[in-house]
Amino acid sequence: MQEFQLRVVPTDNNNFALELYQCAYKKAGEKKRPSAKRIGRLKGNALVQAKQAIYDCLKANNYDPKTLKSARQSPYILSEESGVNLALLFQTLQPLSKPERIANITKGITAMSNEESHYWFAKISNGKRSQALRAIRVLLGE
Repeated sequence: MQEFQLRVVPTDNNNFALELYQCAYKKAGEKKRPSAKRIGRLKGNALVQAKQAIYDCLKANNYDPKTLKSARQSPYILSEESGVNLALLFQTLQPLSKPERIANITKGITAMSNEESHYWFAKISNGKRSQALRAIRVLLGE
């Protein structure tokens, strides 16, 4: 199982941004695991509109959503399914500003099956990233 981490990054005026990291596997014979790779960052209006999906993800991983504050130091450790869904959410919403499109895409990604979200995550992670992101935005943004 692949592990993901959701980290809280404090910003101005008691606000925060969320960053999602994908943890690398520890290879045989190595003492230390390689550092995690940042997958995406969500802040501002997109974060506010996607908060229910993030809360649901935290609940699915046995975390209390009330602990999501700017003062939080330790990262949330997420399962592969939750991490893949949040990775899709973070990467598709990152450049968007229209509230209606953000809401539609958030609803579409949370409704995806596990296989469908892994398919889109693989498309975005390996290969033509911008084309896959554009396709998922067009597909779900209506």
